[in-house]
Amino acid sequence: MPIHNTSYQHWDGVHRNIWQRRAVVAGSSLTACLRVKLLRNVVFACWMTALGATAVLFALGQLLVADSPVVQWVGNFNPQLQDFVKMLTTWLEKHPEISVRTTQNVAFYFYAMFLLRLSIFALGMGIPHLITRDLACHAIVVYYSKAINRWDYLLGKFCAAFGLLALTWLGPLLAAWFHGNLLGPDWGFFWHSRAALGHILLFGLPAMAALSLLALGCSASSLKEKNAAATWLLWWILAGVLVEIGTHTRPWLCHLSFNYNLEQIALGVFHPGADLKLAQDSIPLLGMMLGNVHPETIKALNAPTISGAVVGLGLLLIGAVYILHQRVKPE
Repeated sequence: MPIHNTSYQHWDGVHRNIWQRRAVVAGSSLTACLRVKLLRNVVFACWMTALGATAVLFALGQLLVADSPVVQWVGNFNPQLQDFVKMLTTWLEKHPEISVRTTQNVAFYFYAMFLLRLSIFALGMGIPHLITRDLACHAIVVYYSKAINRWDYLLGKFCAAFGLLALTWLGPLLAAWFHGNLLGPDWGFFWHSRAALGHILLFGLPAMAALSLLALGCSASSLKEKNAAATWLLWWILAGVLVEIGTHTRPWLCHLSFNYNLEQIALGVFHPGADLKLAQDSIPLLGMMLGNVHPETIKALNAPTISGAVVGLGLLLIGAVYILHQRVKPE
């Protein structure tokens, strides 16, 4: 009789499909990211900005009501501001199908760009918990022993980074759009602002996918947690300096910044320059106010370098894929 019992026992537990196994990888990584207190505070701050954006949209909607508290409150300001609000109110009342679409599209462009910075910072704090720790402690061997391959593992990590961006970026944007229009004086606000919602999804989803892949590449570039996080944050900051240099010397330097590339693509999707021009033509006083804006700023809003941004971002993504291919492999 053999010393060891080699009899086979059939597994009678619950069988999980491949997507459930990928979800375990994604869920464990996202949970590890959210254990960082500072990262939780950033997520909370992002949702608080959504509350502020909702308040701004509510105030704009109240301009459609002549006797609303907002209109009465503005009456206490200086005459020039009162004239501006009166013109804005008249424009909103006469052409809501144009005015609501224009104001919300411009507002959500600037709000999305503001949230983008917070999301990049949050992603930098979460980078060590994506791939870096697994490489350092050889945890990938354990993952591979659980009936998943390299692509399942990377897909799970990608979903974790994407989920973090959904918490800090897409979620607050959608919440602000929904609640801002829910508090509007007319249900038609949902229909009139559909372009802003479409632009949020058209730009937000591909941008989140690109940032998630770049974050994975950065996370796989080092075995040390501090080095991986520092690489991401320094790339973000120093690339911003290159944008300032490249603007006046060599424009191609600007495209080394993923943040710059995303901003240019966002300009091409939202077209805030066209909306500002329409509002400027409809409200003469607004045209006078925008007359003080630097001409280069107006030119940048109307002529984004979309082709260069797409090519530059594509090359950065290819570099991230190469790093993942070289670093994340069976041992």
